[in-house]
Amino acid sequence: MNVDAGSRPRMRGWGVFAAVAVAAGVLLVRWLVPDPWLTIQDFAQGPDAAAPSCSWPVHLEKANPDQAGLIRCYLRAIAHHSTSELRTAVRARDDDGPTGFSAADFAHTQDVNSGTATVTVVDNDVDSADATVVIRYADGVRQELDIHLANPSSPDSWRFWEVGTYPSDPNDQPGVSLSTP
Repeated sequence: MNVDAGSRPRMRGWGVFAAVAVAAGVLLVRWLVPDPWLTIQDFAQGPDAAAPSCSWPVHLEKANPDQAGLIRCYLRAIAHHSTSELRTAVRARDDDGPTGFSAADFAHTQDVNSGTATVTVVDNDVDSADATVVIRYADGVRQELDIHLANPSSPDSWRFWEVGTYPSDPNDQPGVSLSTP
């Protein structure tokens, strides 16, 4: 192929343009999806692989960061009387989680809103995937709930276990509940 001397700078210009375009594309993807591998891994591990994290004032004792985020989400959901927020603190429906929430699940709404609660996480000495959450609300009311790792392959998958409505037969429709789609 015969290339004259005048076309070489033009070809070099296209190469530089292509390199800059590829670099800009890589940076854009990196910015839009900060860690694509973690996103793919979370999707592959199932609905409860990632730790929920919320902001809520609480005094925490003996909680790891994932448990602390979960506890804050639970307290915030109860304070707001929000079924959609509470859904993040329990197992997903796809993972045999609750089908809805009843008024009993929000029995401590006034307690949460009475002031800053103190929460202690008591690890299970036999099973590191289980723990008990002891909540002492500012008004003196005390509550104990169990948390478990919902996904054994993910240390970030702590969820509350005893919260929500579970039908006795998977084919039964739940009764009156505060369920959200």
